[in-house]
Amino acid sequence: MLELFKKRNFSLFWFGEMISVIGDQISLIAFPWLVLQMTNSPALTGLVFAVQGIPRATLMLAGGALVDRTSPRLMMILSNGLRMLLVLSLAYMISQDSADITTVFLMAFAFGVADAFFYPASISILPSLVSREQLQAGNAIVQTTLHLGMTIGPFVAAFIIAGHIGSASQQTELAVIEESLNSYEFDREGLSRAFFIDGLTFGLSLLSLLFVKVRPLGAESAPSGGSSLYAEIRQASLWAWSIPAVRLGFIGMAVIHFFFMPMVFVGIPVWAKLHYVEGAYVYGVVTAGFGLGAFLGAIGSAYISAPGDQKLIPMMFCAYVFSGSTLALIIFYDPYWWAMLLFFISGIFESFFYVHFATWLQRITPSALLGRVMSILMLMSMGLLPIADAIMGFAIEWSLDATMIGSGVFLMLFCGLVAVHPMSKIVIPIEKKQ
Repeated sequence: MLELFKKRNFSLFWFGEMISVIGDQISLIAFPWLVLQMTNSPALTGLVFAVQGIPRATLMLAGGALVDRTSPRLMMILSNGLRMLLVLSLAYMISQDSADITTVFLMAFAFGVADAFFYPASISILPSLVSREQLQAGNAIVQTTLHLGMTIGPFVAAFIIAGHIGSASQQTELAVIEESLNSYEFDREGLSRAFFIDGLTFGLSLLSLLFVKVRPLGAESAPSGGSSLYAEIRQASLWAWSIPAVRLGFIGMAVIHFFFMPMVFVGIPVWAKLHYVEGAYVYGVVTAGFGLGAFLGAIGSAYISAPGDQKLIPMMFCAYVFSGSTLALIIFYDPYWWAMLLFFISGIFESFFYVHFATWLQRITPSALLGRVMSILMLMSMGLLPIADAIMGFAIEWSLDATMIGSGVFLMLFCGLVAVHPMSKIVIPIEKKQ
């Protein structure tokens, strides 16, 4: 795995992604905390994520097609530049106390547009940097980088926003102290710092990409100039649908992210705010627990072979049964170290299997379809988040406990059914199966 760092282009790409991922994780902690502190409303916290996700979901397939027509590197450079300008502007407005919830919604929408082109490009660029034989090692490094950032970023965010790292205590303080610690004005300076640092990380990532050189995947990888975006997207969708294991994997990703991710971005900050005086700190360290587990899982994926193609989807969704259970288990027993432990274990499973799933897709997907198929994967992973964030935000406002437990039970049942479904073992196009 470490041999890849001897390649100049891969090392430059890795450096930029590492810096960017840390910034992303700082923003992922700061953004929901900003909305929650501004409005004290879980529903609006979910809704602002929905506003960010709508353009991302709407444009992501077109983004994948555009990646196939141009280059992943170019799309990453342009989208990183736009995102840098957006977060630096938000940081400035927060520092000047001129940001309001309308501004945050507009920024979220623009950020979603940039994401729609960045995500398909970021997951499609690796085959242009390494050989097919090195894809598993390359994906393992990328996922290790992602989850190392998920470990470091939340701790950094907690420090930046709170201004210190202190011990988290249960809500036993006087109401006036609690109100002071959880007010927007109290956290405004720290939130401004967090978004400013995130903007700098986008700038460093963009700079590193300017020096990365990618190799062409071959003339056959360019879509026909006369075809429409719709026809190109349909071609990739039909290919993915024709393989039952890929189809179930994509559908499963959509369902998992619909019920699990809103609990992380909306449910956990609300849970931390309700149970702990230093809510931002607790939210940060619980998220970091997931990141640390995912970091170890990604490292493990480089050295532990994937299950056979026919066993990959069943084993992946067996592991995801545990991930679903974490949502309910932290409600029944709420010390934050327990939540950190559960998310740590869940992170190991999530990262390990995602590396092997992404590598398998990159290996079996025709190079001409790579950007579009990867954009479908990102759409299934993130496309339903706008609807999910909005629905779950209102559900959490009605009852945090019922929503977390209900989501956990449903995910356990759904993932168990996918794991035992016979079609999860069919890994060739259905029309070719005799």
